[in-house]
Amino acid sequence: MKYTKTISIDSLVRRAEYIDAADLNGEKVMMNLDKGRYFALNEVGSRIWDMMDRPLTVRDIVDAMTREYEIDEQSCAKEVLAFLGKMYDEELISVG
Repeated sequence: MKYTKTISIDSLVRRAEYIDAADLNGEKVMMNLDKGRYFALNEVGSRIWDMMDRPLTVRDIVDAMTREYEIDEQSCAKEVLAFLGKMYDEELISVG
């Protein structure tokens, strides 16, 4: 993982403002307008993206995911943190 800012379960995350996203058959297709790069998210990634329309903690995301999907909290936290780390690397989210 190359992200330099540490993302923890208590980190506050939000979508980056300059990202344009569209829904395509239940999945998000996004473009980083500053870099001209395209990204696509599966159903779960799209759900996380939708939740980040306002600042919320990683814990809030994990709590929602464990209610909506059949996954234990520890595994979910690990997967969500890895996913958010990749999104941060690509400058798709802000962490603060």
